[in-house]
Order: sequence, then C-alpha cells, then structure tokens
Amino acid sequence: MTRKRPNTILRLLALLLSFLLLAAACGGDDGDDAEPVSGDGGGDMADDDDMADDSDDMADDDDMADSDDMADSDDDGDMADDGDDMAEPEPEPEPRTASWRGVTEDTITVGVAMLNFELLVDINLSPAGWGDQQGVWEALIANLNANGGINGRTVEAVYEYYSPIDPVDAERVCTALTEDNETFAVLGGFVGPLAGTADPCITGLNETILIGGEINAAELEQSRAPWYHPGPTIEFSTENLLGLLVETGRLTEGMPVYVIAGRAAEATVDPVIAAFEARGANVVGRSIIEANDGETLAQNQQLEVILERFKESGAEAIMIPGNPAATIRGIGLAGLNGQVPVWNNNPGGLNNLGETITDKSIADGVLTSLGPTDTEIYEHPLYQSACNDVVAAAMPDADLRPPTDYAEGEENWFNPVRRYCRHLALFVEIATAAGVNLTHDSFKAGAESLTDFTLPGGAASLSATKLGADDLVRLAAYDHTEGDGQTVPVTDLIDVFP
Repeated sequence: MTRKRPNTILRLLALLLSFLLLAAACGGDDGDDAEPVSGDGGGDMADDDDMADDSDDMADDDDMADSDDMADSDDDGDMADDGDDMAEPEPEPEPRTASWRGVTEDTITVGVAMLNFELLVDINLSPAGWGDQQGVWEALIANLNANGGINGRTVEAVYEYYSPIDPVDAERVCTALTEDNETFAVLGGFVGPLAGTADPCITGLNETILIGGEINAAELEQSRAPWYHPGPTIEFSTENLLGLLVETGRLTEGMPVYVIAGRAAEATVDPVIAAFEARGANVVGRSIIEANDGETLAQNQQLEVILERFKESGAEAIMIPGNPAATIRGIGLAGLNGQVPVWNNNPGGLNNLGETITDKSIADGVLTSLGPTDTEIYEHPLYQSACNDVVAAAMPDADLRPPTDYAEGEENWFNPVRRYCRHLALFVEIATAAGVNLTHDSFKAGAESLTDFTLPGGAASLSATKLGADDLVRLAAYDHTEGDGQTVPVTDLIDVFP
C-alpha cells in the first residue's frame, strides 16, 4: 500500500503525550517515594523512553493513512462508489418448469391437424393436394427451434391427417392429438362440415388450446380452453362483409335477403340474420341443406327446392353462411348465377370450392370480405423471410411459386406454406408473450396483450373479444380465371382495428 503522511493533529497529540509522561518521570516534592503502578499482569508500566517511542511509532508515516488519500476512493479503488453500494441486485430469472400438460422445462408439445388430400382427391372433393404438408410443418418448426424456440423451450409436434367428411375419423384425430399424446395446443384445427363438432372436441371436451379451425359463437360456448385464429372469426367476417356491402351501396335499408346454409353452418344462421337486421335489411327466408358434403346428388335435389322458395320470397340477394360450395353449385344448376347477388362470409371456403364444381365460372362475382390477397401475402417481406425462404431451404424440391402460377390440378404448395406458417407464427407470438410460466391463463393473458403486431401478410391484433388476428379487410369477388380460381379485390384494404 502507498505510504501516507501523518495527520497533523495526531502528531501534536502524540507529542503532548510524550511531554506529559516525561514530566511525570521527573517527579514532584514527594514523587520519589511513590509506588510504581502495576498493570493487570503485575508488570511495570513502560518507561518514558518506551512510551515516547510508542508515540513516535503512532505518528510514523508507515502506520497512519493520510485523511485526504482515504477519501480519494476513485484514485485508490479502496472504496466502492456510493451508487454501486446502494444498487439493488438483479432479480433471478423465473425458472422454466413443467407448468402445464404438454410443457416441460425444455419442450412444448403441440398437435398438428392436416387435411387428408389423398382421400379428397380420390373421392373427387379436391382436384389436387397441397404438396408435402408434414414436411412444411417440420421445416418451419425446425427453423423455430434453431433460433431459440419459445422462451428457451423447443417445440415438438405430433402429426395427424383427417377427413373433413368422416365424423369417426375426426373423433379419432381429436383423441390422438389431445388424449393419446400430452399436447399443450393443437395447431391447424378442423375445416369443413365436421368443424362444428371436431373443433369443440379439442377446446371443449379435451380442454386443449386451439390455433385455427372455424371459430364461431356457438362453438365458443362449448370451449374451456383458449382459441385463436390468424384470420377473422365467423362473426367478424360477417360484420366486415356487411359493413363493406353497406359502405359500397350493395346492401340498402329494407333490402330483402334470403339465407341458405349447410348443416355444418346451421348454428351460425341466427347470428347472421341478426347482423343483417341490425343493418336494416329484411331477411325474408332461410333454408338449411340437410345432406352433407359428399352427398352431392342429395344436396342438388334439396337445393332445387330451396331455390324455388327463394324465387317465391321476392328476395334480391342470397347470403351463404359457412362453406359456400354446395349452394353455389345449386345456383349454377338453377341458372341463377350472375342473375342475383350472392354473398359469403367464408373466404377460405370460397377460395377452395372443391372438385364437385366442374365449371368454376358459376362462382364468378360471389362477394366476401377478405384480408390481403394470396399474392399480397406472398409478396409480404415477412412471409418471404419467415415462411417461403425457410421451406425452400429445408425442402429444395418443393414447388414454391407465386399463388397465381398454379394451374388447376397441380399440387399447390403455396396453400400449406401460407396457412401453416401463419398458424405457427400466431402460436409463437402468444406463447412468447405468455412468458416462461406457460399455462392456459398466461397464454390467454399473452394473447390479450398483443394489441398491435405483425403476421406474415400484414397487421394483426388480439383482445378479449377479438380472437381472429388479421386487421386488414376488403371486399373481394371470386374470379375463376385467377390461378385455379380465387377471390380478387373489389375495394382497397382498410385497417378495421387501427
């Protein structure tokens, strides 16, 4: 340690002590006879020479620190900065634990439901498949895990294919993804006629989180687990459509409307009618197609009767809740296509009419509410980097093209990449916001905190009442000349949740 100068006051005290001791040693008139003073141990006190030496030693440079130097903490580094001494220690990060079914310290297990296109092509319900669907999922999940997973956990998946027209198969897949395997959530869900029972099997009976499916109010009432979708829910699709129809003058006060729905969408008919009436429209009739998809002849026979009722009702437009394929086919057979406005609140079903409609031109002009087009999604920078590029790198043989480049009958790889990437991206957003203590409650809270974020394709948000993420909508019409048939914009995109 650096030697210090003695403190001036301490030096004076030391000298004063030496003087007093010396005076005592010289004695007074009767000091010669005084007893020497003993210490506790019986020894004599040190003589004045020793005491003087001690005082000198106390004042020695080697033993006393300079008061100025002691205060100089910055130069000597002997004293910690006041701010450092008072700083609170950093809190320990919350540990990852097996916080819920399907969640361990290191992993999150999800179930993945995919349409069985091999079956759909065989029974002429689809002209072609969607490429290697499971390969697309595996590429996206592997990329997620390679980049740190979700809050330090990797994602593991269990895969199942389902038939959209076979209730036994739908029940099998629901059981496999929720009971037979410990899954935290199911991604993809069910579409088609069985969605109304298969999706609630996941979120209701088996209390498992679902990202996807076809969300509507009737099914939500059966659910006991969080349920979200990248696109709008049925209720929001209906409200968006009606708002756009009113704004463009296509739906007017008192206009008579007829509602036709398949059995799978029967539970949504009353809310749709209520939404029309709230806009001032006059719903003059409603009919349900009792035959299921796949029972094409029976559906056509029933639609022949239903459309005669429509003509007699005086209605000026037809509203189709849910999958529109059967009703559009019946409208074409009745020669009404192009003669009457037709509206639909299921853009996904309108974009995938299936093989039972051999001449898709009969659907031309059917209006729906739509988010960004397939082309706009494909060209979105986040879609390219997070979806297309990831699959292309993992699957060099994948036929990844712009969506309008696929002809009818070709394997369409864009559909699974778009759909599955957006579903996974939404799950990752919510689970990340939920934090490391991943439970149903934290997942729900995480979703409701996402008031402004981006999915591949555009702006998104969620809330306690908004369960579909997309914010951008427009009016769109079906055009059979676009790609293998799809909707095209009629109005500009607007952000309905700015």
